[in-house]
Amino acid sequence: MITSNSRSVVSAGHPLIVPFRTDGAGSPLFCLPGAGGSVHIFEEMTAALPKGHPVYAIDMEPLCDAGREFTVEELAPVYLEAIRTIQSRGPYYFCGYSFGGLVAYEMAIRLLDEGDAANLVGLLDAANPAMLSNLSQADAANFHKTYLVDRLKNYGLHLLRGDLKAFAGRGSAFIVARLGKFFTPAIKSFFQVLKRPLPRVLRANDPVFQKAWHSYVPKRYAKSLVVFRVDDRGPEYDNDPSMGWSACVTGGVQVHTVPGGHVDMMNQPSVQVVADTLATYLDDGPNRNEPESAA
Repeated sequence: MITSNSRSVVSAGHPLIVPFRTDGAGSPLFCLPGAGGSVHIFEEMTAALPKGHPVYAIDMEPLCDAGREFTVEELAPVYLEAIRTIQSRGPYYFCGYSFGGLVAYEMAIRLLDEGDAANLVGLLDAANPAMLSNLSQADAANFHKTYLVDRLKNYGLHLLRGDLKAFAGRGSAFIVARLGKFFTPAIKSFFQVLKRPLPRVLRANDPVFQKAWHSYVPKRYAKSLVVFRVDDRGPEYDNDPSMGWSACVTGGVQVHTVPGGHVDMMNQPSVQVVADTLATYLDDGPNRNEPESAA
């Protein structure tokens, strides 16, 4: 059910769906972007996908300027309504990058509740935000320790190699992700006065998106889930290749590893791996329901 509160999350009059490819007899693939909401993240992936399937993306970028907080649960029915203007009934095919993966997952759950379904829910490097809460206190402490040691080691290696660009890039993203809630609102206001877009690193780590991410508790999903994780996801996730999703998915989790990092996976050459694998799940792709890696 869509409430007036849910509708107010997105900008009135702003087109929610951006068509990347409208021709083709196959079922359309609906793509949901990560924090910041820009659909441009899917440009190279669309070009790499085989012809025959329309591709649409949900434009979530206006959420950065909405001036209010939102939840994954509020976004899902709004975007489902928009998707149904393109395809009135399922089965649907979804893929969601990072934060968009959570919205895709929630939409799939709502479809089952409504007697409809998604044949594909592909999560592109989107970890279960409730993963830590499902761990024991000792395992959670070890997760945080492993994460911290790994990041400090990587920052140190960048400095030793003299790779200041990589050090600055990772360091700025780390700082913005953790301290953005304190200074991003003021910076947003400043850029709005200038009538200029917020820098990409700030949009990608928008604290409103971050809060919605961390507050989301996924419900149980009775169908299968397809998880794409990058190979440098971090050793803290090595004990669970599904990145926490196996705890709430009862239909099986199929895990695929993509070379590169979180941002790299949506650019060539890594995105070719994503596109080729996604193609096997579209319509009657081979082995659609057979887990390649049960987590």
